[in-house]
Amino acid sequence: MIESDKLRFELCIRENILSERRDGENIGTYKEKRLHQILKKFIEEDETMHERAIGPYVADVLRENEIYEIQTGSFFPMKEKIKYYLEETDYSINIIRPLPYIKWCIWIDPDSGEIRSRRKSSKKTLPKDVMRDWLFLCDFLGNERLKITFLLLEEEEYRFLCGWSADKKRGSRRYQRMPLGLIDEKVYGRAEDYLEFLPEALGDNFTASEYMKASGIRTYGGYAALKILCRLGFIEKTNEKRGQSFLYKRN
Repeated sequence: MIESDKLRFELCIRENILSERRDGENIGTYKEKRLHQILKKFIEEDETMHERAIGPYVADVLRENEIYEIQTGSFFPMKEKIKYYLEETDYSINIIRPLPYIKWCIWIDPDSGEIRSRRKSSKKTLPKDVMRDWLFLCDFLGNERLKITFLLLEEEEYRFLCGWSADKKRGSRRYQRMPLGLIDEKVYGRAEDYLEFLPEALGDNFTASEYMKASGIRTYGGYAALKILCRLGFIEKTNEKRGQSFLYKRN
């Protein structure tokens, strides 16, 4: 990540805000998918390259021989689209996934639209924290034409105080994600890039629980990581056990 990319990202944010103001909008009436709009502009300024039809699908951005698909949530909805791109076209595919590395939570009164509070979350989301989502693309990982780019952002998350708990926060509905800046990026393309999730400290044989402890990837995410590493051929699940747990071994 270079400084010019960070500055260009900030410029895209400012242009988006100015555009909304010219339309007479304000913080309480942000359009849906604003983060998506800003990311498209960041990827490609020329809007004629946005929303391009490719077979039965529409790509967020098509630039020269590369398709860019922006996914702000789970990878599940795009599984068939990515399969089509890889099997029926010659394009390279870059999936852009923004993550809230620094997040400010802003709570909104659902009736008045008034902002009630703003606080900084202690959680920093990294690619390994969404490993469970990667399972939906497991069959395609390591393909030389596919890469996943995680953009680590500072952002504000606006939520309505409409949940079921006493403070109305649990079960609340998210209204908008507004990026404030680009901090870094992590790119996964070659199969070797995924070795980041296979700690050397594990040794040659290990159980699932030992893997989760060493990698810091827990529960469903940990099992997803193990399946992905098996799919890429770095490890395999054996019939041997340590106690009641099956062993995995490095290849």
